[in-house]
Amino acid sequence: MCLNMPFTDKSDLYGALNEDGVNNVATHIMRQRPSLFNYGTVLVAANPELHCEKIEATPDVIYRGNPLMTIEDPLPILGTDGVVALNFCFQLTRVKIDFHPGDVVTLPPELSPPLAKQGFAVYIRVCGALGCPTKEELEKIPPPPPPRQEKEPSPPKPPIVPIPRKLECFCLDLYVTGHVEVTGPKGDQKLTAKVDGIEIVDIKPEGLENSMECYLNMVLQLVILPRTSVALETMVFDIMNNVSLTLTPTPPSATLPNNPAIEDDQLKVYIDMGVAP
Repeated sequence: MCLNMPFTDKSDLYGALNEDGVNNVATHIMRQRPSLFNYGTVLVAANPELHCEKIEATPDVIYRGNPLMTIEDPLPILGTDGVVALNFCFQLTRVKIDFHPGDVVTLPPELSPPLAKQGFAVYIRVCGALGCPTKEELEKIPPPPPPRQEKEPSPPKPPIVPIPRKLECFCLDLYVTGHVEVTGPKGDQKLTAKVDGIEIVDIKPEGLENSMECYLNMVLQLVILPRTSVALETMVFDIMNNVSLTLTPTPPSATLPNNPAIEDDQLKVYIDMGVAP
């Protein structure tokens, strides 16, 4: 990751993240910690032939016996009160980020390419699968009992989980466009990414696609992006016992129209320093 902090004529400090550096770091993390990006049941984790895509990992992950996949409980079938469940697999296999002018990610027509000025694009490929039983296997599963009426439920029993010969895999290409803002009141400002558009390619019917995009957009806006915000004004470094150095975003001006700025394949941030006794 490229991070430069020289003095500039527009502000006291200047920092930049290059898209190549961000993408290299993302690839490295995916290979070093594959369990953060791959999820499935015990059966799926123990049988790589059931994975939708091969998990790429560095040799030391295998040597140290670190997990390739995070273990999850089987997916229960609604209405069976947890009596019947399915093996499943969920994998995030590719992530690419592109800062304006846009030369890494090819946007679909629905997101009105080319990439807008001061914008970024993200490409994510996700794959998932369910271990659906065959017709013959399904007929052997007894119907679940009616819902319990007693006040104190009996201890749950292990669910019936069919063992699949293969998983029914599917992969989706997700594209996101957005920009970056400085948000929050003075004294608690953060660098926050905002979503401008989202598109899942080749999902039909349109209502299903719109519903999935709505859900993913809410997850991004309400859960993921707020957790990735970077605090700016709260970055305080002790220099002496009675002196501290505070970093704050430089206000936009005629010579600095955008801060933060997304341009030249970089995310740039201009910072002013303040010294308080």
